[in-house]
Amino acid sequence: MIERWNDWTNRPVFKFVFTLVMLSFVLGGIGTNLVGRSNYAVKVNGVEISQEQFQQVKNRQQTDLVNRQGEKAWDLLDNPEFVAQFNQSVLDGLIDNELFRQYANELKLGVGADQIKKTIVSNPAFQQDGKFNNDLYLAGLRNAQVTADGYAAMIAQGILFDQIQEGVLESHFTVPAQQTQMAKWLLQKRQARIATFSIADEAQKQTASEQELQAYYDAHKATLMNPEKVTVEYVLLTPEAVKDKAALTDAQIEDYYAKNRDAFTTRGESRLAHIQVADEAQANEIAKALQNGADFAQLAKEKSQDQLSAGNGGDLGWAAKGTYPAAFENAADVLTVGKVSPAIKVDGNYHLIKLLDRKAETVLPLEQVKAQIVATLQSQLKDSAYSSVASQMANDAVENSGSLEVVAKNAGLTVQKTEAFSRENVPAVLANDKVVKALFEGDLRQSGQNSEAFDVSRDNTTATLIVRVSDYQPSSVKTFEQAAKEVEAAVKRQKAEHALLAKAESDVKALDEGQSVNVNFAPAKTFVYAQAKIEDAVLAKTLFAMPKPADKPTFAQSRNKEGDITIVALDSITDGTLAEFQPLIAQFNREEGSVLRDDFMKDLRERASIDISEEFLESLSANTANH
Repeated sequence: MIERWNDWTNRPVFKFVFTLVMLSFVLGGIGTNLVGRSNYAVKVNGVEISQEQFQQVKNRQQTDLVNRQGEKAWDLLDNPEFVAQFNQSVLDGLIDNELFRQYANELKLGVGADQIKKTIVSNPAFQQDGKFNNDLYLAGLRNAQVTADGYAAMIAQGILFDQIQEGVLESHFTVPAQQTQMAKWLLQKRQARIATFSIADEAQKQTASEQELQAYYDAHKATLMNPEKVTVEYVLLTPEAVKDKAALTDAQIEDYYAKNRDAFTTRGESRLAHIQVADEAQANEIAKALQNGADFAQLAKEKSQDQLSAGNGGDLGWAAKGTYPAAFENAADVLTVGKVSPAIKVDGNYHLIKLLDRKAETVLPLEQVKAQIVATLQSQLKDSAYSSVASQMANDAVENSGSLEVVAKNAGLTVQKTEAFSRENVPAVLANDKVVKALFEGDLRQSGQNSEAFDVSRDNTTATLIVRVSDYQPSSVKTFEQAAKEVEAAVKRQKAEHALLAKAESDVKALDEGQSVNVNFAPAKTFVYAQAKIEDAVLAKTLFAMPKPADKPTFAQSRNKEGDITIVALDSITDGTLAEFQPLIAQFNREEGSVLRDDFMKDLRERASIDISEEFLESLSANTANH
């Protein structure tokens, strides 16, 4: 199978496959060298994927899920079955990525330092006024919490997959005969006229006797039901309800300022330049040249092995303390502006460091940051008060389980009450999946007991809700009188449908025989198979199964997507052409790529040694059970 795939890399679907892989690696981290190592989660052909890496990817995907689905995501993540599937999906993705990485390495494509540098300096995120800006680059690394070496490794992996796409994959093999056949059927055009007979319109002409109504009612009692209904009392807590408990004094503000002085201190920054070489002898030669008046920036351009900063005369830009290794910073700290350090050894290389400029540490005055402190403290006080009241409400709901009065009184709130409602028309204040499930699926609807405290936060608004069902109406069969209008409409529709089906059948037979029939066809319309299947699959199924007209139209009885009865008059058929299909080839290749990727991964897995840690699986199972 692998040998066959070596041939298949020439196919265009692989461009799609490896694009996905490249993105997956850049977003998920490259291999296991950039993350902490501890007990492994899985070994793929002997290469370990750490539990930390699994957790990082899982956390990122959970965040994506919450961003996409909001509060529904938390309901899913509370479901043990979903969590188990989610964990397995993350693990499978990591295994697949590692298998792809190993397969890509078998292609033995190299990535040079110049390629990495070119990719970094051309990244728009690191450019200002169309030019590479080293400050932006360093800030980007700090914000991403990644080292320069780590980022370079990610770039190298991305370039590797670019090479796979642009080199191995740029020549591909297609089968024109297959494309021609797909074009013929998928883009086939049928010109037809449609006569539509509305069941709703026909139903208005029908009558229903008492006997017919009673017979329908007796036959369909099981579907003629009054839904169960509940009347609900509830207490709702929001941060607004506790705002009076968030008053501040000047003493609190001053105390916060004093205790958090570091947060209002602008850290000193240094603008440094350096020349990096591999050995001490060369570093000493450069130091001597500098003592003799040589230009630091020019020597950096000519001698420094740090290619990113060399082009800027060794300039590393502004950086706060803690940005560079300790030995590097210690040497820079003792410099005055314009001075150069002796050669120092850092991480196996030798550096000459020049202090270009320095900004002193400054402390912002209280008045300048007072508004910020007030906002922070009020938020903290409000959050604290809210949490305290919410906790008290939860306790009161348990201790006074048959009433919400004590819950409301201690929280300074009032008990609210709804009208009776069914699951289909839940009031907006109660429209939360967990609340609705508790009201209509558990014992709460009939016990008269208080619920647990529900977190019903939405749209960045925090809220806690406790409910109690004060009245419950179980579902029941509607009486004949209650169902009268519904039954009458159903009987008339049933009779209308039978009448129209009979008429359509008779008309089609007459039209086939060449008789003159009073059928009101709409103007001719061209239907394309691929589009018609999406827009009206019911009608398309009939239309594209009809025989090709010879010297006269062909006719058939059908329905449309609304369920109405139709008669189709097919006038002509024109097959699709390859030229029309050409713009769709890429889309079909992507679909084919998805299928081929699954087959490819299945084959790689069958040939691979995949060892999943038993300890890791046990911890996953334990965590899942706790949800």
